[in-house]
Amino acid sequence: MDRVRDDEEESKQRDWNGPVMASRSARSSPKTIAHESLRIDSSAPIASLGVASPFSITRSDPRLVEAFVPFLEKLIKNASWRNKAHSKLSHTAKSILDRLQNPPPPAAAAQAPSTPTSPTTPTSSSSQPGPLRSLSLADSELLLGPINSALGSGSAKLAEAGLELLHRLIAHSYIHGEADPSADPSAQLVASLLDAACNALHLDDEHIELLLLKTLLSAVTSTSVRLHGDCLLRAVRACYDMYLGSRSVVNQATAKASLVQMLVIVFRRMEADSSTVPVQPIVVADVIELPEAASGASPAADANFVQGFISKIIGDIDGAITPLARTTSSAAAGAGGAAAHDGAFETRAAEEGAHPADLLDSTDKDMLDAKYWEINMYKSALEGRKDEIGVEGAVVGALDDDADVRIGNKLRRDAFLVFRALCKLSMKTPPKDAPADPIVMRGKILALELLKILLENAGAVFRTSERFLGAIKQYLCLSLLKNCASAHMIVFQLSCSIFISLVSRFRPGLKAEIGVFFPMIILRVLENIAQPNYQAKLIVLRFLEKLCADSQILVDIFLNYDCDVHSSNIFERMVNGLLKTAQGPPAGVSTTLVPPQDTTMKSEAMKCLVAILRSMGDWMNKQLRIPDPDSPKVESEQNDNDGGHEISHTEDNGDECSEASDSHSEMSNGVSEAASLEQRRAYKMELQEGISLFNRKPRKGIEFLINANKEVLEVYLSTANPSQLSGAPQPLGHWLIPVGSSKRRELAARAPLVVSTLQAISGLGDSSFEKNLGQFFPLLAGLISCEHGSSEVQVALSDMFSTWVGPDENFAEQPNF
Repeated sequence: MDRVRDDEEESKQRDWNGPVMASRSARSSPKTIAHESLRIDSSAPIASLGVASPFSITRSDPRLVEAFVPFLEKLIKNASWRNKAHSKLSHTAKSILDRLQNPPPPAAAAQAPSTPTSPTTPTSSSSQPGPLRSLSLADSELLLGPINSALGSGSAKLAEAGLELLHRLIAHSYIHGEADPSADPSAQLVASLLDAACNALHLDDEHIELLLLKTLLSAVTSTSVRLHGDCLLRAVRACYDMYLGSRSVVNQATAKASLVQMLVIVFRRMEADSSTVPVQPIVVADVIELPEAASGASPAADANFVQGFISKIIGDIDGAITPLARTTSSAAAGAGGAAAHDGAFETRAAEEGAHPADLLDSTDKDMLDAKYWEINMYKSALEGRKDEIGVEGAVVGALDDDADVRIGNKLRRDAFLVFRALCKLSMKTPPKDAPADPIVMRGKILALELLKILLENAGAVFRTSERFLGAIKQYLCLSLLKNCASAHMIVFQLSCSIFISLVSRFRPGLKAEIGVFFPMIILRVLENIAQPNYQAKLIVLRFLEKLCADSQILVDIFLNYDCDVHSSNIFERMVNGLLKTAQGPPAGVSTTLVPPQDTTMKSEAMKCLVAILRSMGDWMNKQLRIPDPDSPKVESEQNDNDGGHEISHTEDNGDECSEASDSHSEMSNGVSEAASLEQRRAYKMELQEGISLFNRKPRKGIEFLINANKEVLEVYLSTANPSQLSGAPQPLGHWLIPVGSSKRRELAARAPLVVSTLQAISGLGDSSFEKNLGQFFPLLAGLISCEHGSSEVQVALSDMFSTWVGPDENFAEQPNF
């Protein structure tokens, strides 16, 4: 008896930091997994079991009484008389049942007190509204108290009865209000019920697991019971634990499907900014792949069971869309504005504009320099996040605690907390010295799969909100960093899929992050020609094939990275990597691929190249307004013209004239933009060639940059925006930083190069120099304070200051700086 009570108290105090399924039965070996991402304060008060007068209950709703009578009868039947807590629960149930089945006559009811007789219940609770519909707080505590006690009794039969009734009350909207352990007594009572229901998971009973899923999914879907914050995370945690700890394959699949359905509901409500947004059941076959059951049941049968389970729960909730009324309700929702929210989950990001990457990458022909710059890009991108990573990789940033997440909109806060929790769960790894834990790996894979589903169905708010973009940069990017080099192919595949979703749908707000992770995740594998990991490279090639089918993505990558002097040549390196893969390793180079694998790799690379060419052709046709003969729209227009539909020639001529002028204007703008892009690309190529030459032969590199880029450099600096990237090095900085480094002895040896550089700067126009003076100042300060600066350097500095600042007698008298 004492052991049961201790287990109950332990389960109430357990949070994400504690073990999952710690109180499983002795038949299963205990597995533990840490859950630091969700912390729930489950110290909600449990309603007392004092016997009150239920006269108002019998007069309120007969259906409510009919729901409670079978439950109370089950408690009386299944309660053990040897257990003191069970005996007390049975006595209370008998008393309530007797009052419900044998109410006093109206005259006696009028004279009877309406307040509870329990000394633990406040006298004011009789007038306060309770969570049960049309009942006071005292009456609600009277009826819901046995449910709470049954769920925490440790008996599977009693908990089963409590879950069945709790699900029925939620599904039929008998319980209403918000569940919050820190709010008013009514919200505390609802929170304590849900917490007790989640604790029933430790009874290790397959039927109770399904009942718990029904209850939690009904509570999240319901519009009468509002789960926010900690209570919502508690429900998500219970489903997550069930997937990891259940011994039933069907229950695991059902828990996973319930999790997906919950996340869809949370994020749809966040996008619509409404708790009453219509909800449709997910298609289980599209999001879950069921394994072969040990009992011999086919995956199709299990999928049908899970689909029916989810559909029935969603259909039973009041106000939800039933499968038979989808068409009508969708049309009505469209008139009210909900159709826009449905389309938000499919709308592609079209706008560009974000901060460029931090450092300039070199061309593909100088791979050593490219790797060097990529490492610097990675360091620069994570420089501001070094305080967020603790000893064991745990995030300890400013937004780590729930108390610090102050989002006024509860729906957005719920979505943020769930997304952040999944990101943290996806970063879980066993200790280095500990053996591999399959439960930890299954939890990581589940979290990555859920993140993948969220990103693939992201709406406009998720893609554009600064709060969510910040969460992606702070948490999801850190998860990708930890998982992109995993030896488990399923983890690597999910990481690639998540990254491709970011490129496809979030690229306007994640330019710098995509510029860092594209070489790290995609190009790192693609450019390994001789000794690649076959499975990893095949995964990358198949993802690239999907990516290359979208012409707008390819154009955006080329414009934002290959034409940006501060970014890596992602498009160029991707095409070169595909070409080299399609050609195979050079002759005489040993490879780890067997001939069939090499053939498959070449074929997949060719498919990607063909997809790129086809996408570029389609994009050019759209720009030139050349119709696609295979499109249905063109065929219908041709059929209409053949059918004899005539249009006034006057209108035609007028429309054609206006369209021709608009087209001419657009084409003129397009030509000017194309010329500008071509100039930017040519400048970047020349600059990168000079950088590569400077790294090999500094003198020739400086001479090349001075002779080839003096005019282009002046034009670029005259049009550049110095405030665009305050912390990123500007074009001159890339080939001046090595000259102005802290290696002062090397600087003294390069005095002629410094002189040539300063002469090049002195040759720029007034406006260019003045606009970019802030870029030159760190270099000049380093040269002035250089102990080993030669007289030639000082003379060059003096000439430059005389040119731009003016002659100064005191300045001329100072021979040493």
